Amino acid sequence: MTFGKCVWDGCTRHAEKESTGACRTHHLQLRDARCTGCQGPLRDRLELDRKRCARCAAVRAA
Repeated sequence: MTFGKCVWDGCTRHAEKESTGACRTHHLQLRDARCTGCQGPLRDRLELDRKRCARCAAVRAA
């Protein structure tokens, strides 16, 4: 089962996870990615690009 196109820029594969909108390759990148601030899991492409979870990014911006 697929969930439309992968959300990664330039990726032409189909998403295999509804929660992440990512194809298998990009979902695996998310699965192993950790925040550089708190070592918590990263949940989406934006967090992966920043290497920080939303909570740590908000604290840093404040």
